[in-house]
Amino acid sequence: MNIFGRLREYLKSYGRNYNWKNMGTGIPVIEKLRCFECRLIHGMNMDNYVAMELYKKRHAEIRTYMGFIQSQKITEKMRKSSELAERRSIGNKLLFDQTYGAAGFVKREFLGTETASGEEIRAFVEKHETVFKKPLYQSGGAGVELLRREDLNEEELAELKRRAYVLEERIRQHSVLNEVNPSCVNTVRIVTILDKDRNTQFVGAALRCGAAGSIVDNMHFGGIAYPIDLKTGRISGPGRDNETEKSHDTHPSSGIFMIGLQLPHWDVLLQEVGEAAKLSKNMIYLGWDIAITEDGVDFIEANFGHGVDVIQYDNVGKKEIMREYLKGTSCEF
Repeated sequence: MNIFGRLREYLKSYGRNYNWKNMGTGIPVIEKLRCFECRLIHGMNMDNYVAMELYKKRHAEIRTYMGFIQSQKITEKMRKSSELAERRSIGNKLLFDQTYGAAGFVKREFLGTETASGEEIRAFVEKHETVFKKPLYQSGGAGVELLRREDLNEEELAELKRRAYVLEERIRQHSVLNEVNPSCVNTVRIVTILDKDRNTQFVGAALRCGAAGSIVDNMHFGGIAYPIDLKTGRISGPGRDNETEKSHDTHPSSGIFMIGLQLPHWDVLLQEVGEAAKLSKNMIYLGWDIAITEDGVDFIEANFGHGVDVIQYDNVGKKEIMREYLKGTSCEF
């Protein structure tokens, strides 16, 4: 296939995902070409173009935003400079729980099914009645299920032993966030960089709220992300989702007005994330998912392939501040 054929197929893929009539000029073919232009010039993928509403911005402003392609290059540099054991402590959900649980950041109880006996699995589920069952390596909320005590039959037990899962005690989130959406734990995504002096620098944050009835808060499953002011821990603007391309001042399921909402224990969250980030030697660019409870915070996971969209929903490009934080490190760009 020649270059024009590849371009035609590439542009076709755009029409299968978004309503381009709602963007910019309202002329789909023009917006698809502008999106492609953003990819060539600024390293933005299709999700960046839509989620960060780049169709409303001029090139001079778009240039200040960190795009997926550049972010992935930084991540790849980080992966190359780190050892396998260090990468697995982030990428493997059980090893993350073990590593950061030993340091006091993961507060909930958990159990790896691959090495646990059938009796240990039964006792764990019996104790907690309903637990989360998570594949060790999948991301974006894929494969996460609730396992209830009454559903732990011999077939399910065999599945748990045959494949690698981590079972986790359900987190009871803070009442403020439970009122927003009680169907899942609504978490803070906060991105950190360890600078050349190994000081934790905070790049941006967002509150990810699940869709009504969803057990996960990921945007791949209809969730909404609301930008957070890093200094105050307040929601600083409307949320966005990956399905409707609409902005949300309220949460659709509860109707709660989100802008200005104060997240509890924000100082505690910043302190603990700042300390946790320093546990890694070379994994210096991470996105953390943090639950807020009545007593403080509980670490869900860390991501070295996180999206950069949600931390720029405040309409403030983060590219130059990231360049400054990464100066002198193995991930300098």
